[in-house]
Amino acid sequence: TKVVFVPRVGAVQSVVNVTYPINLKPGNEDVIKARVLNTILGGGSQGRLFLDLREKHGWTYGSYSSIKDDQFDGTFTAYAKCRNNVSDSAVAAILDEMNRLRNEKVAAEDLQNSITYMSGGFAIALEDPARVAQYAINIERYHMPKDYYKDYLKTLSAVSADDIQNM
Repeated sequence: TKVVFVPRVGAVQSVVNVTYPINLKPGNEDVIKARVLNTILGGGSQGRLFLDLREKHGWTYGSYSSIKDDQFDGTFTAYAKCRNNVSDSAVAAILDEMNRLRNEKVAAEDLQNSITYMSGGFAIALEDPARVAQYAINIERYHMPKDYYKDYLKTLSAVSADDIQNM
């Protein structure tokens, strides 16, 4: 664990990042599961981080997370911009939400809501010729299974609460 603190004289807020390197290659069978987990944790205004840090505590305008798959070094980041006097509490809350996903199975409704949201996003992406071209490029560049995107919705709908907890 490494903590980096950069003081800025006169700053009224802090930027908090909890970041981990992850071994998540494009096309890996865990990518979709990891993205569902990320949607549940911090993928938007219905994510646990947003609901906890903003809605419950009022520490920030928003708290989110992201997962990046990469052929070399993937990353996971959870972050918030918050008032200085609650920075430590924000870090603790982020870690608590991460531990909650590890220790408790996600509710069926939360899982289904995330899958539905992601399914809709994928369908909209298919309307963009540039995105479809990028999918074809990804298959070749990263040596992904040829049916990766063809089977995306089927694979997405098969993600379980156990998968989320294991991620």
